[in-house]
Amino acid sequence: MDVLFFLILGHLVGDYALQSDAMAADKKSSLAALSFHVMIYVINLWIFFAIYSLIYQPGLFLQPATIIFLMILYLQHWSQDFLKGRLKNCSKQVYYIDQVLHIAVLYIYRIAIYHG
Repeated sequence: MDVLFFLILGHLVGDYALQSDAMAADKKSSLAALSFHVMIYVINLWIFFAIYSLIYQPGLFLQPATIIFLMILYLQHWSQDFLKGRLKNCSKQVYYIDQVLHIAVLYIYRIAIYHG
C-alpha cells in the first residue's frame, strides 16, 4: 500500500473529523486556536504515517527527514489556514484551492521519500 493513502487519510481525519465547528470558526480570529488545530493535525498525520511505517517500512516515522517534514507541514498548514482565515469572502474555489495545496504538500513528501 502506498504511503500517500495513509497521508491523505490522516489529512481527512485531521482537517475534518478532529476539527470541531467551534475550532474552525475560532481559528479565523485566534492564533491559539489556529495553532492548536495545526498541532492536532500534524500529530494525527504523524500517527497515520507511523502506522504505515510500522506495517511497511519500520523506523521510517522516526527518521530525521520525517521530523523535518512534520515541522515544514506545521508551518505550511498554519500559514495557509492563517491566510485563508483572513479572507473576508471565502468562496468554494478558495476552499478547493486550499485542499489541493494541502494534498500537494503530502504528495511532494511522498515523492521525496521514494525518489529523494
